[in-house]
Amino acid sequence: MRRLFTVWTLFICSISILSAQLPARLNIKLGLNVGASRLYHDTDFQSTVLNADFKRVEEYVEEAFRDEGIDYDYTWEKYADDNKLRSSYLQPRFGFSMHISYDKWPAFLILDAMSSPSGYERMAYSGTLGLGKDFEIGDNIGMFLTFVGGYKYVFDKGFGDKTIVNSIGDKSQRYHLQQYFGAREPLGSQKGNLFTLRAGVGKELGEGGNMTTGLEVYGELDLTDRIQRQSRMTNAGIQAYFRFRLFGRAREEAHFYPNPGGGNKK
Repeated sequence: MRRLFTVWTLFICSISILSAQLPARLNIKLGLNVGASRLYHDTDFQSTVLNADFKRVEEYVEEAFRDEGIDYDYTWEKYADDNKLRSSYLQPRFGFSMHISYDKWPAFLILDAMSSPSGYERMAYSGTLGLGKDFEIGDNIGMFLTFVGGYKYVFDKGFGDKTIVNSIGDKSQRYHLQQYFGAREPLGSQKGNLFTLRAGVGKELGEGGNMTTGLEVYGELDLTDRIQRQSRMTNAGIQAYFRFRLFGRAREEAHFYPNPGGGNKK
């Protein structure tokens, strides 16, 4: 995390120095996000490293019953139930984002450095390119609705071992089974192609609306071919954000549609 803060600080300083060279209509915002999301990974656990532990437990349990003269078949279903394996779970999310747009164009680029939906101890880096817009609500109260959607490319450093560990509902077994995760990418590639949708409500703060705060809900569907990776990065969540304009024009000049009543805002 210390490296992440250092990189972002250097990046902000660089942008500030170069701001005079950027096009006048380019809008750049930096945001801090805090929230939570649910990962729907749909992993076939029996094809993962957990199968090795299942074989060990199966042999131990069946031998113990045979010593008692009982013929007992310990199944994978019983193992999954004992360990409370789950195909989805919640994780807290936090991190930074940069939002880039140009003039009134309904296109955007979002660069994210967020904690992973697989485990908040790891980071996920992504870039989202798509279409969307802020729509003013109320009568000059500085509030707006946001609707955006597009393609997201993500490199999730938590996807894999953290996905499996946090899918184990039994906490005692969760700590015990971590010893089996020697593979670097136990679920395959940590890179993914996602389709994302966001909707939210926000409010301008400060003079000229240089700062905004709000709440967003989002959903992300993993489009990665299952031949490449069976487990999914599909997730849905909610986040609160605080953003400030690093470079660009005021929101009412660059983002909102013209006043339906005509004339200029005061």
